[in-house]
Amino acid sequence: NDISKVIEPVFNKNGGDIYYINISQDDFKLGGSSFAQVLNKIGNEAPNVKDAGYFKNVFNTIQDLIRNEQIVAGHDVASGGLITTLLELCFADTNLGAELDLSALNEKDAFKILFAENAGIVIQAKDESIEKVLTDANIEYHNIGKVTESDTLSVINNAEVFTMTVSRLRDVWYKTSFLLDQK
Repeated sequence: NDISKVIEPVFNKNGGDIYYINISQDDFKLGGSSFAQVLNKIGNEAPNVKDAGYFKNVFNTIQDLIRNEQIVAGHDVASGGLITTLLELCFADTNLGAELDLSALNEKDAFKILFAENAGIVIQAKDESIEKVLTDANIEYHNIGKVTESDTLSVINNAEVFTMTVSRLRDVWYKTSFLLDQK
């Protein structure tokens, strides 16, 4: 309701911690995902939103946090999954990365966490005060890490560690877009 309260999909070097909210409340499933399509598969199970009331509660609470200027960056998790969301949040600036630990999401298969297209959001908070707001609203959230002033996105899930060079992946991302635009 206030067009000046816009949250951009780019991490802020001077912002607070990064949070993940699985709005679907479903397990991480790869059916119907872009990842499955790349493997020339469809899959048998796709994630679904388990509770429309919870979805509405998350939406309204996030809107309140935006109005109160408690969120500095945000992006939905949908097409491409969490990995796409995280990379896109890093692509719009240089020397911007993140160090993330997804172990608390309780999914041993890192590929499911990274590529499942569960309805969800990633937000960067102004500070830790949003944790009380989310807790009071009965919203399950995970503090997954911090923004870094580096060209690296590091993701840990239990014993697995993934390190990606943001600038290299940005070039691949935009090259593909450029080639599609030419056609």
